[in-house]
Amino acid sequence: MRIDGMALAGVAGFCAGPWLRAAIVRHAVPGPGARRSTCPRCAAPLGGSAVSGRSRCCGVPVGLPAASVEIVAALACGVVTAARDGPAAVLGCWVVLCGIVLVAVDAAVHRLPAPLTAATAAGAGVALLLTAGHDPAAAGRAVAAAGVAAGVLLLLRALTRGGIGGGDCALAPGLGAAAGRDGWAPLALAGVTTTVLGAVHAVAAAVLVGRARGVEVPFGPAMVGGALAVVTGAGPPG
Repeated sequence: MRIDGMALAGVAGFCAGPWLRAAIVRHAVPGPGARRSTCPRCAAPLGGSAVSGRSRCCGVPVGLPAASVEIVAALACGVVTAARDGPAAVLGCWVVLCGIVLVAVDAAVHRLPAPLTAATAAGAGVALLLTAGHDPAAAGRAVAAAGVAAGVLLLLRALTRGGIGGGDCALAPGLGAAAGRDGWAPLALAGVTTTVLGAVHAVAAAVLVGRARGVEVPFGPAMVGGALAVVTGAGPPG
């Protein structure tokens, strides 16, 4: 276990927390392309209020409680770094940071904004460039896995007639690259894990509302959870 790397990743995750919370505040708004830019009480411009977690104009809390996102990000990055190192750890931590925002937004408003899915894919691309220098085969597998993951989600979207959202399809390449860099078996395991998590979520939501029909369940949290489970636990250290 690399204590120094874990500590560094934990500190980085904690420091990123305010900006993650701000991204959640700004993107957790219903409607394609919508973004929150004003205080929910007095409609004054948010500015740095989304980062601080409290509106500067009237003092009301904005978004998730202070330190909540920071603690989750620090712990999750530490766990990833304990299991992986090198480019794999960088990729895992990036998925953690993007995933926190994606899960929170999708759970709140059932959409995955394009800037967030694009950021996930871009970070995966940078990690693959780092990987290509010492393990070209892993980088090649990741690129192929990204294409396969995107193709599978697009096929499911067609078969379910829109049951899988466009944001889910856009998120698939970045997560597929993260899971598939270690081989086809981890990619398949990520798919199975995602399916199980999605099914559990759907059943829990149906039980909670007391009916099975017409219950919309965001798929993004299951996708992020499945990818992170495999990135953290199913690959070699590096």
